Amino acid sequence: MLDRAAPGHPISDRPIVIEAADSFDFGSVEYRRLFCGASASAFQHPDWLTAFYRNIAPAHGAEPLVITGRDSDGELQLVVPLVRRGDGAIEYAFLGVTDYACPIIATGVTFGAQTRQRFRDVLGHHADLRIGPVHHSHLHEWRQLLGSEPSALDFGAHAVRYGFPYAEWRRTNLGCRGAGSLDRKARRLAEAGGLKLELVGPDSVRQALVAARDFRAGRFPDDPMQTPHGLEFYIDVATNGARSGLARTYRLASKDGPVALVFGLVDGDCFRYILLACDYRAHARHSPGRVALDQVMAAWAAEGGKAFDFTIGDEPFKADFGCTRTTMHEFRP
Repeated sequence: MLDRAAPGHPISDRPIVIEAADSFDFGSVEYRRLFCGASASAFQHPDWLTAFYRNIAPAHGAEPLVITGRDSDGELQLVVPLVRRGDGAIEYAFLGVTDYACPIIATGVTFGAQTRQRFRDVLGHHADLRIGPVHHSHLHEWRQLLGSEPSALDFGAHAVRYGFPYAEWRRTNLGCRGAGSLDRKARRLAEAGGLKLELVGPDSVRQALVAARDFRAGRFPDDPMQTPHGLEFYIDVATNGARSGLARTYRLASKDGPVALVFGLVDGDCFRYILLACDYRAHARHSPGRVALDQVMAAWAAEGGKAFDFTIGDEPFKADFGCTRTTMHEFRP
């Protein structure tokens, strides 16, 4: 059941068919229409979820479980992308790569008791359900759908909003010392062989992300990029996302080759940074990662971007960019 609030009328449960399926076409016209009108994040974009179920879920032995809700005309109103693990547990389509778990809900739709009841009936009342990680901006939707309260996770998300003019905001945000230090390191990198930030086109994404995988080797525990399915997942999202506008891969290069690569998602006026890879063997003394992020932030602001999201994880360097921390949550109804 779903509820659509008519203007000036009280909300009440209306009969909507809620079903569970082991497959769903996230590239379909109906899903794209639903997504475009929903308040979901870039992690629910058709390109992201298509790549997730193609690459990540099978590699983890997780079966797709997609909940849909349709009105009496058969129009799609709700999608909840889930997976069923080998032990029978049901969780959001996360599996270590989806930073923000969010239901995809048609504009104007809200939930009542009948909706929650039917949702649990479809899943099975004894199902071990886990929904997370959930950003605070999506708590309302989950509370309505699940009828329960979340618990706080032990990590947060970090983001910063720009001020204008950007150069002045940067000095204030990073501090004169921080901004000056990054400027000096960028100059030294440039002196070592020129320096250019470029946007990688869809036909060059695979080569760029293979180089990123090699730069990251041995640096991060449980790095998805070091697995065949993880690498293919990011290549899938980055290639299709470069064409659709979802994803961007930036390359900071010198005359000798790539210095650093930054991959992330475009979400309205916000850039959601996901992956960073640097040639530390050649450039460690110049902090190439921080220089690359600084230049990508500047490039995004120059295009009219208003926010830069460093997403989940409490790495100390995020504070150096003036980020605000937001606690992440999990539902275990």
